Amino acid sequence: MGDIRLAWRNIWRNKRRTLLTAASIFLAVFLALMVRSLQMGLFDNLIQVAIESHTGHIQIHKKGYWDDKTIDNTMLYNDSMETAVNSRKNIVVTVPRLEYFALASTGMQTKGVMIIGTDPLKENALTHLKSKMLSGLYLDQSGNGVILAQGLAGFLGLHTGDTLILIGQGFHGVSAAGKFPVRGILHLPSPVLDNQVVYMNLGSAQDFFGAENRITSLSISLKDPDKIDLTLNELKSAVNLEKFEVMPWDELMVEVMQQLKVKTASGMIIISILYMIVGFGIFGTVVMMTNERIKEFGVIVSVGMQKSRLAAILVLEMVFIGLTGALSGVAGALPIMAWYHFNPIHLWGSMAQTYIAYGIEPLLPLALKPGFIISNVAAVLVIVLFTCIFPVRRVLRLKVAEALHK
Repeated sequence: MGDIRLAWRNIWRNKRRTLLTAASIFLAVFLALMVRSLQMGLFDNLIQVAIESHTGHIQIHKKGYWDDKTIDNTMLYNDSMETAVNSRKNIVVTVPRLEYFALASTGMQTKGVMIIGTDPLKENALTHLKSKMLSGLYLDQSGNGVILAQGLAGFLGLHTGDTLILIGQGFHGVSAAGKFPVRGILHLPSPVLDNQVVYMNLGSAQDFFGAENRITSLSISLKDPDKIDLTLNELKSAVNLEKFEVMPWDELMVEVMQQLKVKTASGMIIISILYMIVGFGIFGTVVMMTNERIKEFGVIVSVGMQKSRLAAILVLEMVFIGLTGALSGVAGALPIMAWYHFNPIHLWGSMAQTYIAYGIEPLLPLALKPGFIISNVAAVLVIVLFTCIFPVRRVLRLKVAEALHK
């Protein structure tokens, strides 16, 4: 305890040197946390949107559908397949969907739309679709009503209670046409989807496209996303891979993942450069501090202090400086990260266009996780401990007679 108190007093004997060193560590930790928080926020937002807006953690579809998304590449969905999939312990919900395009018309307005036929209860369990309703009623299991995205409803001039006409081509070229009452209007976070999506229950979509008991995909939500590889392998063993594809969410969004990996790598390079600069700065301070105190060390050792104890006190001094700078950096970054975690940054420019192109709202919440905060503080302490090698070696090799004549 006495050594700890002594080390703490020693670092404040030269306040300017201590504050400058702590300030450099503060700046490095602050910038590293902000960069890492942005990176992780980007990943987390993408994963969350991908899972909750559409794909789920895993998706099953007919082999070849992902490369050629036509109504003819649908698959039969029956009780035996549902049982085989839902028997896996890590699965929360499976959402069968039938998705295809048609022409929507009302009065003089027409527009190409994406029709999503789904099980209303299961869809809400995965995407929380009901919470996005602005007016009217949510889908029911048997009615033939539809709900429109807000942007599409505005373009067509439709409101709850109006009638929507849909015309298209169904399974194996059959004609698809029908009138559907508008049950409600909802808002989708993706600008692309908000301007073109029509939801109806799965039975109505199958009747409209003449695709009885058929779906385009089965989206799966997991209890524990960290066990996705295990569940993926279980599903692959449960279905016929000659007929079906089982794909995790990251394979469904390959281009976005590639861009994120590049950005992560560049961010890690920036963080590494920051810590290299700080490391050299700390090392320079340590060398200067050690050389200035050689005579002091000689006196202390000559009156009876062991060299090993003196070296331990020097290490404690550097740890205190490192912790002071690192914890100050955390204290400075944490309020900013918390604010932008709950109030996401609105993206603009090419990044926003990339988000929109993939159906994702251009928002970036900063990540707020203790893991990367602790790892950055630990990284600073490791750097500090490495810089302690020099003063420890000098003290352990100290020749008292020479030190007293410095």
